[in-house]
Amino acid sequence: MYVSLYRKYRPQTFSDMVGQSAAVGVLQESLREGRLGHAYLFSGPRGCGKTSAARLVAKSLNCLNPRDGCEPCGECENCIGIAAGEHLDVIEIDGASNRGIDNIRDLRSQVNLKPLSSKYKVYIIDEVHMLTEAAFNALLKTLEEPPANVVFLLATTEPHKVPVTIRSRCQHIPF
Repeated sequence: MYVSLYRKYRPQTFSDMVGQSAAVGVLQESLREGRLGHAYLFSGPRGCGKTSAARLVAKSLNCLNPRDGCEPCGECENCIGIAAGEHLDVIEIDGASNRGIDNIRDLRSQVNLKPLSSKYKVYIIDEVHMLTEAAFNALLKTLEEPPANVVFLLATTEPHKVPVTIRSRCQHIPF
């Protein structure tokens, strides 16, 4: 099976990420202190590492043997499953393809379920600015009252298209 270059060579640790020291530093310190927020908005141009950083946060949160309190080991079953995109507690959603209210209603119906095999359930919504207005309104309710074991990582190239109501409930990290 063909695997594109950006997926094949995606950074597997925070130390592998190049050129994003400010964003990576904020995430590493939050993870080290155990003070990660419930929702983050990662913004920046295409190919700068927003989705890779989101996957690394998911790996770090659910890693069974984290190094230095923030680096995923890359060897445990959770790290391997997340790296392969097969982990059931890390849900990656393409906002451009799944942009309707029905898609967000499905998310809302599952968000209150406990993680299957990890400490956290992580939702990565890529290209979040593509969601419809109704979908954003449905997502807002979940962001206002998230379960304690859920983290939302929203990635976008156009943060100005994300409604202020959503942005105000996320920690914005520019890349």
